[in-house]
Amino acid sequence: MQSVTYKTEGAKNLEKALVQLGRSAGFKALTGAMRDAAKPIIVDARNNAPSKTGTLKKNIISQVFRGKGYSDSVATLHIGFRKKKAWYGQILERGAKRHRIPSKTVGRGRNKTKNNAKVSWEKGKVYSNVNHPGTRPYPMLKRAFDRKHGASVKILRERLRQRIILESIKKYGKTA
Repeated sequence: MQSVTYKTEGAKNLEKALVQLGRSAGFKALTGAMRDAAKPIIVDARNNAPSKTGTLKKNIISQVFRGKGYSDSVATLHIGFRKKKAWYGQILERGAKRHRIPSKTVGRGRNKTKNNAKVSWEKGKVYSNVNHPGTRPYPMLKRAFDRKHGASVKILRERLRQRIILESIKKYGKTA
């Protein structure tokens, strides 16, 4: 997937506040703000997703990982598909090239000939190998990101300020 990095002006004060909170409280404030910022992109991607069964829409998720950097206030936000339930989301997002499906994977044991070879049925004929024509990309995540990334950055700034204040009140009391 593509990666985009944002650097905001005036974030030094927020970073100092995160470092002063400590490792766990600062990371908690940062991850909460990043999850809040991801919501508009996730909602737009779910609205753009095809909905035959609704499984793909339900399994567009965000994850925040502790980043590697010089300070404790570095994190990475991933927005994507849950691997076990919506594994085909990446194929829809990027598309697929033309490819040959060998006879081992076609049919899955349901369609067998006399010599017990697995086959596929296409237009009423039996084939042992299938040439898949490929699929066009359906970039629901990219479109959602292109539309909503500005709003997400604004939400990130605002929620980060709010969460830093909340975590500092929890840690130091109301006199902070």
